[in-house]
Amino acid sequence: MKHKQSVWITGLFCLFLGAMALLTLLLPPKKFSELENRNLEPAPKLSAQSVSSGRFMKDAENWGSDHVVLRDRWVQLKALAERLSGKLENNGVCFAGEDTLLRLVEEPDETQVEKNISAVRGLIDKTDIPVRFGLIPTAASIWADRLPAGIPTLDETAWIDRLYREFGGSTLDLQGTLDAHKAEPIFYRTDHHWTTLGARYAADVILEALELDPLREEELQPRTVSEDFYGTVYSRAGAWWVKPDEMTTMVPEEGIEVTSNFTGKEEPGSLYVPAHLAEKNKYAFFLGGNQPVCVIRTQAKGPKLLLIRDSYSDSLVPFLALRCSEIHLLDLRYYRLSVPEYIEDHDIDQAVVLYGLSIFLEDRNLYLLRR
Repeated sequence: MKHKQSVWITGLFCLFLGAMALLTLLLPPKKFSELENRNLEPAPKLSAQSVSSGRFMKDAENWGSDHVVLRDRWVQLKALAERLSGKLENNGVCFAGEDTLLRLVEEPDETQVEKNISAVRGLIDKTDIPVRFGLIPTAASIWADRLPAGIPTLDETAWIDRLYREFGGSTLDLQGTLDAHKAEPIFYRTDHHWTTLGARYAADVILEALELDPLREEELQPRTVSEDFYGTVYSRAGAWWVKPDEMTTMVPEEGIEVTSNFTGKEEPGSLYVPAHLAEKNKYAFFLGGNQPVCVIRTQAKGPKLLLIRDSYSDSLVPFLALRCSEIHLLDLRYYRLSVPEYIEDHDIDQAVVLYGLSIFLEDRNLYLLRR
């Protein structure tokens, strides 16, 4: 009897796997995951070279993992199983206190880090304008007291101190400022970015470094734009039981002109794009999302600022627009031309290199700073 049961169970399991594989192959492949906010693995390319090198099987495995039927539901089920089993993290994301999901930062590749800090120093040698360097700690560093005991993560304070020493120039104390406000909602609980409030505190640090007036409360008009934001950390963890974040703005758009560049040509843009609030990637509400170049012109009397940045700056730039006459944002993931030449061609007065620490440690595009 036990033998027959084993045969039936094995047969049903094989039938299930076969059906899943067949459906995965037959259904139209998706190119983008709304849940994880990322492009999915393309179909593997079959060739003698890819087979002999083992690349084909690796790509096929990644493709199968990305396109398996009901993948989003499997991710969420795995997260729940990990939680119920007592595990404190899933897919590199920790289930932390106060209903917070914190992405853990691993030890970086020393060679890549040295290349990146050398590239930032190189920008100083290539231009005559002041260049300031800022690194943004992650929520896992600022809210370390929410982490369960024994969870390993990078000593971000030590890394920021080290990189600032190696840079040797003017730096921004974002760690100290954010740490002073850690009791406030300065990061999203479900996303790796800082909130508008966190960006507001960071803006004062940058404005002080630029010798510009600090922000005044009467200039700001807090407004809630969404109460159901789920960000990238939520998508990575699949922790569907965590409540959503709230998104706000503080700076009105009046008197601010935005020129965006999403497709290789200039087009009218906006500080805020409400259409994205109806999508999974609600953070694209700020400036419309990733783009190689974005230029903001204002009625302020301040300098022309170049901000070499990642997506943290999308929610930061409205505050800087209250003091700078122009802000030029370059994202080196998409902008492949010379940064020093851009500075010269656009009569830039000052530059800030601003990155989230975890992004800076891994980025492979910073060599463009000294091209």
